[in-house]
Amino acid sequence: MKRIQVERKNKVVPADIAREHLRGVGRPVIIADAMDNWLARSKWTFEFFKSVYGHDPAVAWLGRGSGIGKLTTLSAYIDFLDAPSGELPGLWTHEDIENDESPLRAEPGQHTSPFYLLGWSGLRQHPELYDDIAPPPYFVEDLVTALSPALRDVFEAASQKQFSAILIGPEGSLSALHRDWWNTHAYLAQIRGRKRAILFSPEDADFLYGGEVDPELPDFERFPLFEHATAYECVIEPGDTLFIPANWFHHVRGLEKSITVSHNFFNDSNFTRHITHYLRNLPLLVKSIDKSPNWRQALKIGWRVSDFIDGNVTIDLR
Repeated sequence: MKRIQVERKNKVVPADIAREHLRGVGRPVIIADAMDNWLARSKWTFEFFKSVYGHDPAVAWLGRGSGIGKLTTLSAYIDFLDAPSGELPGLWTHEDIENDESPLRAEPGQHTSPFYLLGWSGLRQHPELYDDIAPPPYFVEDLVTALSPALRDVFEAASQKQFSAILIGPEGSLSALHRDWWNTHAYLAQIRGRKRAILFSPEDADFLYGGEVDPELPDFERFPLFEHATAYECVIEPGDTLFIPANWFHHVRGLEKSITVSHNFFNDSNFTRHITHYLRNLPLLVKSIDKSPNWRQALKIGWRVSDFIDGNVTIDLR
């Protein structure tokens, strides 16, 4: 298997990044100075989150995509980071809990990944934290930052995803091989600790067996085509921002306990592909707006879902 080191750059020109890393399927890159002006670089420590937001409920998962985790508190989880082989206080839960309200009655079988805090909606619960990660990285256009708060909330409700998240994890935390949702570009901004990332172009999709292969310990007998893939590899250091173009597969392992800002976004290069997903999920989008008086007022929407059913829609084009 061919291996390539992800380029590291700083003091870049956005037009150069668009030409060199967004054209075609794109190419990942680390920008070393993208968040030099972020207050989070000095302010966000494990102790800060514990002291200010420690009572927040949060769900820690046994790796991304495991579907099994524990409902705990942010404070308990941060204490757990220094002894990730120990017991994390909390209640076992599972991803489909909304459809099956019964919690897990016993600890699941053997697991190889430590608990990873992917289920703390810190930015949603505490919007003041956005001030600590501003301005947005300068090297790429990001249209999500142009959305009003209400429209951003509507888009997140329709996709059932969040554009931005704070990820906290111990050494060994894992986001197994996957690609992100709805043709979004993404970046991982590393605040504390280091992570190792392995990425694959969309052009290598046929060699990745739908993401089932483990690029750290590949089983070439089960996945022989994986030998033809090209792995782009890097270590994300504190202060680094790893840009991941749309549809690139990536596998990210924590090398130390860490704090990361994950952000998905769209711009002129993937706008049509991303927005098309909202049209495909239009009923969910419409229902989300219909159920929220605040969104309806903020977006000046006068219709109701029943208007579509009854054929009584009147559009005000003023």
